[in-house]
Amino acid sequence: LPNEFGINKIYPNPFNPQSTIKYHVAEPGKFTLDIYNIRGQKIDELMNEYVLPGYYRVSWNGSIHPSGIYFVLLYNNQSIIRKKIIFLK
Repeated sequence: LPNEFGINKIYPNPFNPQSTIKYHVAEPGKFTLDIYNIRGQKIDELMNEYVLPGYYRVSWNGSIHPSGIYFVLLYNNQSIIRKKIIFLK
């Protein structure tokens, strides 16, 4: 089991139109995984639930959004992890 929470890998990156986000959680709790655009606006919520320790993955289809730079944020009430992702049409 992991000893902290974080984002393992985002692939493919750059992507068109779908990408997979792998993340891990060390302690049980409520976590949220969101996508933000370059302006800091939340555009998609991929996960918002109570999870147990382990490794997880979720897919994001960006086909309804314009090409550009986005940010994947994984957070709980104590910490935030942010990774950049690029969508190329």
